[in-house]
Amino acid sequence: MKFFWKIFVVTSVVGSVVIYVAAPMVGPWLMAHFRGGEPPFEEEAAESQDMSVPTVAPEPLRPAITPPKTPEADDTSPALEGVYPAKSNEQPGWGVTSHRVSYYKADGSYAGTVEGGVLFDCIKTITSSKGAMVECRFLQEGMANEPFLIGRKEAQFFTASHRKLSKSRIQALKDYYALNGKIEVRRADILEENAKRNPHFAAARAAYEAFQKNVQEAKQLEQMRDKLTDAKRMELEDKLRELKLREGGLKKTLDEANEKFAAWKKAHAEELPDPKDDPDIKRWTQEKRRLADALPGLAH
Repeated sequence: MKFFWKIFVVTSVVGSVVIYVAAPMVGPWLMAHFRGGEPPFEEEAAESQDMSVPTVAPEPLRPAITPPKTPEADDTSPALEGVYPAKSNEQPGWGVTSHRVSYYKADGSYAGTVEGGVLFDCIKTITSSKGAMVECRFLQEGMANEPFLIGRKEAQFFTASHRKLSKSRIQALKDYYALNGKIEVRRADILEENAKRNPHFAAARAAYEAFQKNVQEAKQLEQMRDKLTDAKRMELEDKLRELKLREGGLKKTLDEANEKFAAWKKAHAEELPDPKDDPDIKRWTQEKRRLADALPGLAH
């Protein structure tokens, strides 16, 4: 009994302090518990923060966006669909122009040129004075719909049907060969500009044209001679002899002009732009590499 009152007083004071401190924190939890909810820890944390320090609201959640399907996502190999480059002895089913090329009407007359990346269906292969030709029909809107002829070496030809490929892969194919055509045209333009800087360019071109004109004239006379007899044949023989004699002199002039042209070009090589350093060609080449990944076996 001696220490009872002292212990009683101390216990009462400590208990009161604990209740006074803990009640504000436990009270809301108990109220939420009896109401069937969850303890408001978020409100409690917010009240305990130093209000002098600004808080950053969390970034709102956004739905995941599925990226559109790209050609690279097309996992099916064209070969599994029977689509691969047609061999020289195979009848192609379709093709695409790989660069700027000339095409001809069904009767063999010149029709015009077409840029790279144009799709066409193949009808049949024929033999002509220009070599193996393929009769085709353009598939691009705005192009002539009647059949035309194109050289077997002037385009990329494939087996089966382009309809077995996805639209994204077909577009990648057209884009790839369109870029290929643009690179070839740009390279040719740069080389022509370099050639025109050569002081021997005009002489070399004139010599070449004169030589070619003599060769063509002789070829035409030979064809005419083979169809004639007697005096007229003898007359053409004399003209042919003159052309042959002239050909030797023209060839010598051409060789000398070419030597001067080549010597100047070699001496000034570092001064002339290199096509491979052209920014457009670099950019198009990189884009071709990216597209090639989506065209296994179809990009060349």
